[in-house]
Amino acid sequence: MVQARGSVPAAVDLRLVPAVVLTLAVCLAIPLIPYDAALMVPWVLAIMALGATGLMMWASSGLDRCRGRTTAITALAAIALWIAAVAAVQAVGDRAPVRDSGWEDAVAAERPLRLSGEATGPAVLRTGTFGDSWHLTVTVEAFGHPSREIPGGAEVVVSGGSLWEGLQSGAAVCFTASPEAEGATVFARASTAPQTGSCSGDTGVPGLDGAPTGRDVVRAAVHQAAAGTVGTAPQLLPGLILGDRSAQDPALDESMKTSGLSHLSAVSGANCTLIAGAVTMALRSVRMRRPVVLGAVLGVLVVFVIVVGPEPSVIRAAVMGALGAWAVFFGRGRQALPLLCLAACVLLCWQPGLAGEPAFQLSLAATAGIVLAARPVEQWLTAVLRRALPGPVAGILGAALAVTVTAQVACQPILVGMTGEFSAYSVPANLLAAPLVPFVTVPGTFAAVLAVPWPGLAGAVFWVVGWPAAGIGWIASEVSGWPGALHAWPEGFLSAGLVVMHVAAALALLWLLMRWERSRPARVRRLGMHGRPRPTPAGHLRWSLAAAWTTVCAAAGSQLGLVVAPPSGSLPADWSLAACDVGQGDMLVLRTGERAAMVVDTGPDPAAATTCLDRIGVDRVDLLVLSHLHQDHAGAAADIVGCCDPIEILYSTLESTPGPGVPAGARQPVPGETGRAGDRPASGYWVDWTVLEADPEADNENDASLQMTATVHTPEGDYSVLLTGDMEEEASRALLGLDVLPESVDVLKVAHHGARNGGLDVVRAVGPALSVVQVGRDNGYGHPHPSVIGELERHGPVIRTDLHGTTVVSLRDGELVPTLTGARAPEVSGTRQAGEAG
Repeated sequence: MVQARGSVPAAVDLRLVPAVVLTLAVCLAIPLIPYDAALMVPWVLAIMALGATGLMMWASSGLDRCRGRTTAITALAAIALWIAAVAAVQAVGDRAPVRDSGWEDAVAAERPLRLSGEATGPAVLRTGTFGDSWHLTVTVEAFGHPSREIPGGAEVVVSGGSLWEGLQSGAAVCFTASPEAEGATVFARASTAPQTGSCSGDTGVPGLDGAPTGRDVVRAAVHQAAAGTVGTAPQLLPGLILGDRSAQDPALDESMKTSGLSHLSAVSGANCTLIAGAVTMALRSVRMRRPVVLGAVLGVLVVFVIVVGPEPSVIRAAVMGALGAWAVFFGRGRQALPLLCLAACVLLCWQPGLAGEPAFQLSLAATAGIVLAARPVEQWLTAVLRRALPGPVAGILGAALAVTVTAQVACQPILVGMTGEFSAYSVPANLLAAPLVPFVTVPGTFAAVLAVPWPGLAGAVFWVVGWPAAGIGWIASEVSGWPGALHAWPEGFLSAGLVVMHVAAALALLWLLMRWERSRPARVRRLGMHGRPRPTPAGHLRWSLAAAWTTVCAAAGSQLGLVVAPPSGSLPADWSLAACDVGQGDMLVLRTGERAAMVVDTGPDPAAATTCLDRIGVDRVDLLVLSHLHQDHAGAAADIVGCCDPIEILYSTLESTPGPGVPAGARQPVPGETGRAGDRPASGYWVDWTVLEADPEADNENDASLQMTATVHTPEGDYSVLLTGDMEEEASRALLGLDVLPESVDVLKVAHHGARNGGLDVVRAVGPALSVVQVGRDNGYGHPHPSVIGELERHGPVIRTDLHGTTVVSLRDGELVPTLTGARAPEVSGTRQAGEAG
C-alpha cells in the first residue's frame, strides 16, 4: 500500500434505514385501518421481532461465513421490528382514547357538531372559486352537546368566513361545523362564527380565555419590528424566521407556492441547518474545539425552539436541522445518516402522528438528501464558483446552494403527492433565492430574540435583512409569472412511474457524486503484484455509468415532457358541442353556425375561455348564458363580451341587484321562455332552447342556476342537451316534482362539477346517453364524487375535462362521437375548502 493525497469518503451506513421505513409505514397505517386490525399490529410485530431475535441468536452461535451473514441480516430485521412494535403500541395508545370518546363515529356520520378546541396556528386566507375563506388548524378537545372530551385532542382543519380572520395560534374557540374525514385528515366547514374561549357546560356559552402565550408575544413583536421594512419583507420576515405566514397576503402566498419557494416561509430543518451552520462557522473560524462548537449549536437550537414554540413540528425541525448541520459543516454526512434514522425512529415512537404530517415527511426527505449529497455537491459547487469568486464567498454560496438543491430534489416526490402539481421553475427559483436565505434566517433569528426586550435594535436588524427578504419576494413574483410556471401532475400508473423514475434518478445521481468523490486520489491505494495498481473493472464500470446517466436523463426528459404542452389533436369539421377545459369551472359551447356558437357559462379564467373559442374556431357568440353568477361560471363573461360581442345574454341569480360582473344588456328569462340561436339556412347548425327554471328566490346562488334544455340541430340530425348549472339535490328534486324535465336526454351537463350534493335524481330520471362533467384537475374539492361518476357510467360514456381536457362532440350516423383535442387549461383553479368535497 502507498500513501496518496486526498481523503477516502466513508461508506454509507444504511443499517437503520429498514427500521425507519418500517416504523414510518406502521405509523401511517394504524390511523387508517380498522381499529380491531390496529390492535393486532403491535402483537404481530412483537412476535416477528421475537422470531428474528431467536434466529439471530442461533446464527451467532456458528462460525461459518453464511451464519455470519444471517446474523447480520436477522439483527437488522430484529431492530426494525422491535422499534416498529414500540411505535405501533404508542400509535394504538394514541388512537384508543379518541375512538372510545366517539369522535371517529361522529366524524363518519358527517353531521354538524359543536366543537371546542385550541388553534395550533394562525388563520390563513385562501382564495377559491366560490369566494375567499379562512383556514385554521384546531386541536379539538371536546365535541357534541352535551360535550364529550377527546383525550389528547384531535386535529381538524377548519374553513370559515371573514369572522375567522385574525385568530392566532393558542386561541381557544367554540364553534359548530360539519367534519369530514379524508384519509387521516379531518376537514370541517364552520357553520357559525368562532366564539372566543372554550365551550362551557351544555349551554353553548363560551368561557373567557385567551391570555397571550409567550410565543404570541414574540410573534407580535416580530411583526411590529418588521413593519417598517422594504417591499414584501414585512409579509415574509415572520415566515422566514418563525414560520408565521399570517402576514402574507393571498397573492404573495400563491406566488411563493407557484415558484416552489413556500417551504422557505415555514419552520424547517433547512432553516435550522443554516442557523446551526452559521454558529459552527463562526466558532470554527476562531479555532474553537469541536465539543465547544457542538454545545453552542445545541444551545442555539434550544433557544430557537423556545422562541418559535416547543411544538412537535418545531422540535422535529431543530433535530433535523442539527443533523443537517453536522453533515454539511463537519463533513460527516455518512455518519449523520444513522443518526438521522435513529432520530426519526425516536420521534416516531414519541409522536406517531408525525408520520402523517407533510412537514415531517418533507423534513425527513430533505435532511436525508442533505446528509447524503450536500457535502459532495458543496465541494463541486465551491470548486466551480472559485473560478469567479473569492474563496470564502464561494464556500458560503456553495454550502447554501448545496443544501437547497439536495433538499429540493429529495422533497420533490412528496411535494407532488401533496399538491398534485409541480413547479417547472422551482429549482432555478431556489437557486436564485438560496444565496439570500442565510442573510435573512441567521441574523433575523437573533433579532427575533431581541424583539421583545430591545425592539429598536431588532427593528434595525430587520431593516437590514428586509432587503434580501424583499429580494426573495421579488423572485417569487417574477418566477410565478413565467409561462407554464405551474403544471398538474398526471394520475394513475403514469404518476407512480414518474415518481419511481425520479427516485431512481436521485439515487443514480447520488452514486455518481460518490464516485466523483472517490475519483480523486485517496490516502491509501491498493496495489497488485509487482507494485502495479490493481486493474479497474472498466467494462462493469462503463455499463454502470451508462445506466446511471440513462436513468438521470430519462427522468429529466419525462418531467420536461410534462412542462412542454402536447400538440393539440385535429378538430373535426363536424363538431357541434365542445366541453371547454377552463379549470375548476363550466364552459359548454353549442355550435350555431360556421364560426358561431351558443356559450353556456365562461369559467373563471379569461385566458382559458378565449383560448378555447379560438381553438374551436368560434368568433361570434349568438347567445351567452350565465347559469348563475359564481366566479367559476361567470368569471370570464366580460372577456367573452369583449372578444365576441354576444347578440343576446341571459343570466340567473338570487341577487336583487346584480354586481358589475353582469354584462350590459343581459336579462333574466322566465320559466317556459323559448328561443333560437343561430342562422339555420347558412350552415345547417342552430340551437333551439327552453328555460325550465330560473328562481331568483332560491335558498342559495347554486339553486338559482338557470335550468335549460337545448336541441342542437346539425346537418346529420338533432340531439338534446340538459343544462343544469350548479343546482343542488333538494332543488333538483323539487324541479322533478314540477314535471318540466324531459323524459330522456342525449347529453347531460352534470350539475355542480359532479359534486355529491348535486344528487342523482336527475341523472336517473333522464338517463343521459352521454354526460359531461366540467371540473379542474386536482381541484382540491373532491369533485367529481365517485358515486356520481358510477351512476353516470351506468347510462353511458362520461366526458371529464379534468381527465380529457377540451373535448368536442360530433353526431355521426345517429351516434355521439367525442374527440379529444389535447387542449388543457393553463392552470388549475380551486383551493381545497373543507366541506366542499362532493
